[in-house]
Amino acid sequence: MSDVKPQRLEYVEQTRDALLSAAEQLFVTRGYAATSIDAVATAARFTKGAVYRHFSDKRALFTAVFERVEIDTMSAMAGHLLDGEVSWETATDALSNYLDACTEHRFRRIVLEEAPAVLGWQTWRELDQQYTGDVLRRILSGLMDAGEIPHQPVDLAARLCCAIVGEGALAIAQSDSPEETKDQIVFVLARLFAGLRIA
Repeated sequence: MSDVKPQRLEYVEQTRDALLSAAEQLFVTRGYAATSIDAVATAARFTKGAVYRHFSDKRALFTAVFERVEIDTMSAMAGHLLDGEVSWETATDALSNYLDACTEHRFRRIVLEEAPAVLGWQTWRELDQQYTGDVLRRILSGLMDAGEIPHQPVDLAARLCCAIVGEGALAIAQSDSPEETKDQIVFVLARLFAGLRIA
């Protein structure tokens, strides 16, 4: 009896993961509006009922996909940064990694193009603060502890930095030359954030 529950939980997790993977692929290639619950179920090789057992509706499914993409991207952005000592160089690398992600089709499509319309601007910003903002808070705290920047209200600083970086991300998403735009944004942000450093 003790082996049954873990196997069932594993199956539930595998089913959810398969549904998310199928939905993500469809949202990236077709967009939210052109993706149906039926299409997700078919792509994942499950019934429509299986989708609704895990997600109340298509918007809930998209939100879960959005969060998965954000978590993947934030993990890549932070890398080893949050496990070790934060320096100006590691913080700059983390920011560059994030902007690199903004040029990738998966992140651009889900997080920057579809999410504001699907989730609504307010919810999208709240989720961005939850994921991107959390990493920025830890980076800024590390830079303060390392003596790189003055101590200041970290939540407010992270919110402002998140807004600046977020605008850069949107500029990349809207650009016909995302790589070139990213390089321009990195240059501008480096100069802006350098103003925070202790001389």
